[in-house]
Amino acid sequence: MKTMRHHYVPQFLLRAWAETQPDKKVEVFRLDLPDLLSSRHAPKYTAYEDNLYALTMPVVAGMEQQAVEKHLLRHVDDLAAGLLRKLTTAGLAGLTLDDRCDWTRFLMSLRLRQPAIVQQLRTESSEYLEASLIDQPEQYDTIAGIEDPPTLLNWTKKNYPALIENFGMSFFHKLVDNAEIGEKILRMRWWLWDFTREQNDLLLADQPCIFTTSIDDADLVIVLPIGPRKAFMATKSDRVATIMRRQRPKDLLMRINESSLNQARMRVYARGTSPRRFICNRLAKRRAAEQRTVPA
Repeated sequence: MKTMRHHYVPQFLLRAWAETQPDKKVEVFRLDLPDLLSSRHAPKYTAYEDNLYALTMPVVAGMEQQAVEKHLLRHVDDLAAGLLRKLTTAGLAGLTLDDRCDWTRFLMSLRLRQPAIVQQLRTESSEYLEASLIDQPEQYDTIAGIEDPPTLLNWTKKNYPALIENFGMSFFHKLVDNAEIGEKILRMRWWLWDFTREQNDLLLADQPCIFTTSIDDADLVIVLPIGPRKAFMATKSDRVATIMRRQRPKDLLMRINESSLNQARMRVYARGTSPRRFICNRLAKRRAAEQRTVPA
């Protein structure tokens, strides 16, 4: 299989933190290593896994190996990169309905393209399909010919090699384009917060899009840092919107960074090393909380 880098944090989003730095790199804090080691990387060389969304064969049931990356996520990211430029120059007022739909699809993709979610989708979908093919064998027996494989599972493996193990990726595009969830995000109230006057920067996590609760919860807030000093937000209820408006920008920025750290998997991105103490303090609290929840 030809190796291709699949970025679960898009390069264009990381570049918003890198572009103001002389070396055009971001500071990558490793939460999974002792002493919070960090190093500098260009956006191209971080937040990716090789062949994360690839199929295990060159073609599976008519779908090419790199289809999810080349024909779905690359398209979603290209549109979102243009919208990020529009947001930073013209704000939300410059977005058309099509723009809002494309941005919504991007937000949904950020949630789904995470390595843990992709692995879960692969595993659960293949188990579901295999169980379905094994279920009610008598139906297959009534239509199978003498030369056909003994079971529908064997028939599928023979006629559609690798379909079962790649089943989850075959409908990945439908999850990204989920109309029901997309409509709920479109109906939320959208905000663009500017923290230019604050002393500290926003951080970007390796799971960058924050959903504070479930999609149907009235208190849901969606947050995506789109640069070191700007964040996109969406709220459902007027009550939550009022609470946010009443917060000091300094406090809101800190809460966004805390949320980013709380859901980060292994890495957090910044312009430089200045957030190290903040990250260390919050990471210590997170680890202490995780230890308290571990059964004795």
